Amino acid sequence: MDNILAIDQGTHASRALVLDSSGRVLAQRQHPVSLSRPQPGRAEQDGNELLASVQCCVTDVLGDLATPQRDAVRCCGITTQRSTVLAWQRDGTPVAAAINWQDTRGAPQLQALQDRADAVQRLSGLPLSPHYGATKLHFLHQLYPDPDLHLGPLAAFLVYRLSDGNALAADHTNAQRMQLLDIHAREWSRTLCDWFGVPLQSLPPCRPVCADYGGLDNSDIAITAVCGDQNAAWFGSGAPENDCVLVNLGSGAFLMARQDHAAAIPGLLSSLVYSDAAHSDYVTEGTVNGAGNALQWLQNEYGVTDIESHLAHWLQEIDEPPLFLNTVGGLGSPWWREGLAPRFAGDCEHLGHAALAAGVAESIVFLLQFNLERVQQRQPVRRLRVSGGLSRVDPLCQKLANLSDCPVQRSDHREASARGVAWLAAGRPGDWSTQSAAQHFTPRADKPLQARYRRFIEQLREYIESHDHA
Repeated sequence: MDNILAIDQGTHASRALVLDSSGRVLAQRQHPVSLSRPQPGRAEQDGNELLASVQCCVTDVLGDLATPQRDAVRCCGITTQRSTVLAWQRDGTPVAAAINWQDTRGAPQLQALQDRADAVQRLSGLPLSPHYGATKLHFLHQLYPDPDLHLGPLAAFLVYRLSDGNALAADHTNAQRMQLLDIHAREWSRTLCDWFGVPLQSLPPCRPVCADYGGLDNSDIAITAVCGDQNAAWFGSGAPENDCVLVNLGSGAFLMARQDHAAAIPGLLSSLVYSDAAHSDYVTEGTVNGAGNALQWLQNEYGVTDIESHLAHWLQEIDEPPLFLNTVGGLGSPWWREGLAPRFAGDCEHLGHAALAAGVAESIVFLLQFNLERVQQRQPVRRLRVSGGLSRVDPLCQKLANLSDCPVQRSDHREASARGVAWLAAGRPGDWSTQSAAQHFTPRADKPLQARYRRFIEQLREYIESHDHA
């Protein structure tokens, strides 16, 4: 039976896993990558470092296998952080740093597009936001107007380099995050490219998620699936259930629910989650920009250290955490606001690190719940499935269950994005292993949490209004 190589290039690390045909992990490797913030609003990464980290992981994980297992690796799936972009020469050399998805330097350009905001969202499925790739690609084009350069998402750059320049393509999910894709036609939109000032001819051709992306250089391994990391996480346990919502808790937090067509819930996103030559699948998506990033912000601003090792205890210890108006990285769905500084509501000078961290963690749950309520107005939600690094914090999962009044399930399978893209690369096998031991969090009555949530939404609305009137 064939084995599958899964490559997952994320904001803070690259990973490579090899799985067998039933979804069992045979070997895995991880390599950290750096993130630079040279100025406020800017976030950059070294494209060569990202590529080298992936190559190192692949070499190491294949080297960990016995020869028969290594020889049985026949296909590969690649998943990447979304909305991160590069410009590279035809020989594959990046001409500048990769602009990370958290970078908001393109915000001023959006002011001139406000009268076209509704049209942009109808075409792309996305509201105007500097987090998406269009303004970043415009910036790179202005800086490097060479018509021979390739501009595109990180995924396209990695595929180009890993295939030794034999495959130039952008998968539909990462292409959509450029905010230049017509999600109905599944092709680059000349209209959107013109509005954002990005040359259409510099973009890689669009290709379905499951398609022929060539082969890994110096191997017999075919690249058969490419998609964004949150899209891949949707398939982390194989085919998703109709009444289940995925909550992925990483650097940012994302909520995904099945959608029957490309008509979005107001304020939320309509995202392409899967495509092949014949059809496409869509999900409704909510976005919380500040999750793991918000805890990093707390460390930088307040000197709170060792959050990861203490967070579970702190959440259990603190009965009344302070309210934290979590606008880290910009306020995501359904508000879509920039320029609001993150802050605690009220006086927090007397509070210790435990209370501050608990307040930031609760704010992630509150923002997710507000998005979940909008989904529930359109369709029934009977359970939540959680993944991502912060999902390993039991009290955080319990608070999500209590506030949503939905049971929360966390599989013992980690690396949801890598597992999802492996499942896609393998042809979506029906016997994919999903029966791992799972932790279940049953909803409990928690009136104080409900009350804090209501106060949080009230104060957040007041904060937005005061900013608008300033």
